Amino acid sequence: MPGRYNALRLEDDDDKMIGDSGNLARLQMIDLSGQQLTPDERAFLSERRPGGVCLFGRNVADRFQVAELVAELRSLAGPDLLVAADQEGGGVIRLSDLPYPPGAMALGAADDPLLTRQVAAATGRGLRALGINVDFAPVADVNSNPANPVIADRSFGADPEHVARHVVAFVHGLQETGVAATVKHFPGHGDVARDSHLELQTLARSAQMLERLELPPFLAAIATGVAAVMSAHIVLSAIDPEAPATLSAPVLTGLLRDRLGFSGVVFTDALDMRAVAANWGAAEASVRALAAGADMPVHVGPVREHEEVASGLERALAEGRLDGAALAASSERLARLSNAYPARPDVGSAWRDGDDRLLDEAARRSLLLLGRLPRMVPGSRVLLVAAEAVRQSAATQATVRPAGYLAEALREQGVTVEELEYSPADALAVAQQARAAARGCDVVIFASSSRTALTADERELGRRVAASAGTVGNETEGVKPPNAATAGFVHVALWNPYSVAELPGPALVSFGWRERSARAVASALTGGPVTGRAPVPLRTFDDIER
Repeated sequence: MPGRYNALRLEDDDDKMIGDSGNLARLQMIDLSGQQLTPDERAFLSERRPGGVCLFGRNVADRFQVAELVAELRSLAGPDLLVAADQEGGGVIRLSDLPYPPGAMALGAADDPLLTRQVAAATGRGLRALGINVDFAPVADVNSNPANPVIADRSFGADPEHVARHVVAFVHGLQETGVAATVKHFPGHGDVARDSHLELQTLARSAQMLERLELPPFLAAIATGVAAVMSAHIVLSAIDPEAPATLSAPVLTGLLRDRLGFSGVVFTDALDMRAVAANWGAAEASVRALAAGADMPVHVGPVREHEEVASGLERALAEGRLDGAALAASSERLARLSNAYPARPDVGSAWRDGDDRLLDEAARRSLLLLGRLPRMVPGSRVLLVAAEAVRQSAATQATVRPAGYLAEALREQGVTVEELEYSPADALAVAQQARAAARGCDVVIFASSSRTALTADERELGRRVAASAGTVGNETEGVKPPNAATAGFVHVALWNPYSVAELPGPALVSFGWRERSARAVASALTGGPVTGRAPVPLRTFDDIER
């Protein structure tokens, strides 16, 4: 009985050029709806046999379930199926019960390429243990714009050479453990002020400036043998003012392939992002991406859209919009990638002795101090003011509560913590309550936990909280004396480091909010060392006011 997805049969000559019996779906990377395959997904995988699957948080219960899911995917689509995940570290991870690094900017603050390589290797070993053989990391963007809402702490820093050093280290760490690294987002997404998940941005950068600022990390990654590159959904006006890089032959073929000499696989960023999807449908965007020089369009959507993409590619080839020889070259590059990074799952090897110590060290060494901390001791009374929940990214409605980890970590240090949460949309509603609560505390912490800039109300609340406390602790002991009139104050920047410019007083920057970073912050607040260096220019509110 014929399957529901009957691939278009091509002429023999085309079959030879494209490979896999002319199945253009082998050039597709798709997503899945949940932790178990639906009947439609199972049919699409077995009959269309797409070449790649990208896993997201919705596909994950734990590493054991993911290992079983990945094995099922390959049993349906073939052993050479590429399975990818965005396991960058920090705020962008898909599998939280594997070893994963702090965010890139945290590693940039620690500024030890060997440490970066080691945590990337731990990350790679964890992914490989589950059968995942492509990591959509590291981010090679140079975050030169403090207002950037989509990259920020995902970048290693603001200096191209600094970023390049850590990109190379991360690539080595992943690939030496058998996982293909993917540098993104080519040719550089660090100087935009809006999120490409929501709209298309133009980078008005001259070709000369592009070579000096955006390209060095990508050039370094190519020179070190990175397996793959992911395109950016931004318009490079100096190279192609008409199309975003993902759909631009002058960018992907002219610049990346011909000029920079990259011979590996080019993945697109997800084509459902509004920067592309608002202007082109899934099938049309995939056709244009392949015609521009991409090897594997990545699409997030329901099975019917994946089928529309497969059918659209077949029509485009039949109509002459796609070149058979170019598709054959893409198929060959994808086959080389799969052969170079074969799946060797062994879920029991996901963690090694020493991984916990390594990752804790990375979180600790990433901390940056601006000013002097009002240190605490066991028994200190602390008021922690923070948002009740923040959006994890513009691509999802999911929320997280970063300051919750900090409260728990402080309690583990023997500190008495009173939490005062506010809604970012109505932050000033708790201003009076915060002022009253501060009077009975030794230290007041305002924890900024948004991945983007603080709202105007959050800034005002933070300034009022700082004013109701002091700006430093006791000069000699670091703890407020009993019955003193004011508490010590510190701003803890758990996510966006640029928020230090918006609030007065000393600031402790962690470049990350997950459990290990929170424990490192709690340790620093109670006397632990702080050794990180700013990987981006940071001016505190007090510096600006002076």
